[in-house]
Amino acid sequence: MGYFYFLHLLIFTMVSDISSFSPSTKSHFDLVVIGGGSAGLTAADFATKFGFTSVIIERDRIGGDCTWSGCVPSKTLLSIAKKAHAVRTAERYGIRLNGEMEVDMGAVRERIRQTVRTIYENESPDALKEKAGIDTIIGEPKILSPNTLSIGGKVITALKGIVICTGAAPAPPDLEGIDSVEYLTNENVFDIDVLPKKMTIVGGGPIGCEMAQAFSRLGSDVTLVALKLLPTEEPEVSTSLEEVFKKEGISIVKGRAKSVSPKSGDPSSPHALMCVLEDKSEISVEGDALLLAVGRRPRAGQMGLDALGIQLNEKGGIATDGNLMTACRGVYAAGDCTGDRQFTHYAGYQGAVAARNALLPLNSPGILSEVPACTFTAPEISSVGISEAQAKNMHGGDKIGVAMKNIKDTDRAQCEGEEDGFIKIIYLKKNNKILGASIMAGPAGEMISEISVAMAGGIPLDGLAPIMHSYPTYSFDIQFIATKYYYDKLLKLKPILTVLGKILSFFGIR
Repeated sequence: MGYFYFLHLLIFTMVSDISSFSPSTKSHFDLVVIGGGSAGLTAADFATKFGFTSVIIERDRIGGDCTWSGCVPSKTLLSIAKKAHAVRTAERYGIRLNGEMEVDMGAVRERIRQTVRTIYENESPDALKEKAGIDTIIGEPKILSPNTLSIGGKVITALKGIVICTGAAPAPPDLEGIDSVEYLTNENVFDIDVLPKKMTIVGGGPIGCEMAQAFSRLGSDVTLVALKLLPTEEPEVSTSLEEVFKKEGISIVKGRAKSVSPKSGDPSSPHALMCVLEDKSEISVEGDALLLAVGRRPRAGQMGLDALGIQLNEKGGIATDGNLMTACRGVYAAGDCTGDRQFTHYAGYQGAVAARNALLPLNSPGILSEVPACTFTAPEISSVGISEAQAKNMHGGDKIGVAMKNIKDTDRAQCEGEEDGFIKIIYLKKNNKILGASIMAGPAGEMISEISVAMAGGIPLDGLAPIMHSYPTYSFDIQFIATKYYYDKLLKLKPILTVLGKILSFFGIR
């Protein structure tokens, strides 16, 4: 997108005065954004930064899932759980504590809420208006035409475009008897003020794995039900994370949940979850808290999309082209509501691109293939690009190379006392082009950014070797891995370099 950013700078002086041509009433805006999550906030912010007027129409609360029931509360809980784990395991580092540790779940909940409130202060309707000039309307709109919406009996006009950023919601549980018991999702699990004694978590994706480790470290007896942990990641990830969980006392039932019922027939009583294992046998898992983490589906809503010819794709998301425009010209969609990968950073990127394409000439691509992802377990698990299996399928197994190093063999991990994890980089043998990477390490979420930058900048694996890294850091071992390929390239050039050296010596240059 660098070309388009340069273009933005060239035309900024032109568009900065456009807002003066917009009606001064609060019913006309250059850009109307539906949804105030990551995608919606960046879309509206992009508009105002380039001199356009914008409004966010949000059905609930500005901030979206990330602020209220996703990234912010979950990472706060994980941080608290990490500290509890450090206390419990301090003795292995020579630190002895007197007395037993106690977790005050009410205080934990308040800490989570305080963090949410602090972040929300920067994106509340008042803050958005004061700091960025963004208007907000609370309510559920209906799109009447490519440039008009109705909300609460009032008609809102979008002079240049509409961007739909309605996010996603927990997928409805496909579980027999689910209506007979109380259960948690990511939308209410952070509101509990009593630590469950026995917690059952259904789902081995990022949410299920993060919450399993968090509640286990706080003191719950956790059972995780899933056929495989993090199934979209490299096979080594699932195997390694399973070992980590077992060491921390998390029980893993490799199977799928079939049905659930209240143990005593009372919906408020502890549950009994019937699971079908890999060998087709069945097992009952009992607990006093049930968390369903079985994925999220796009929130397309009843906004009048059909009347505009806007269709849903195979994932249930709003269908768009590569520039994020729907079948209705002038109406765009961005973020989780499109059915694309559900990452806050990706949604924010798409929100900005959708606004840019709606407001400025030419287009920027809104759908990327190389999107970094991170699951914030301990150790963290991050990835970008394609997997080893995908690379071999695309290019042929003999053309693919794999560079790998176990974290326990790195100096920093030795200092930290960490044993679990690895660095895995997939590349093309002919030119060392990086195709993808998977990292399992304490700061994997930070480390993957280097690989993302290298891929975006066309830096081959050996090209990372001459770039100085601090020692001892986890990232130093990315440079260490790259050094082998740098030396290999020099060795191939050695005959030529030898001849060149003799020529230079003959002429007294060297």
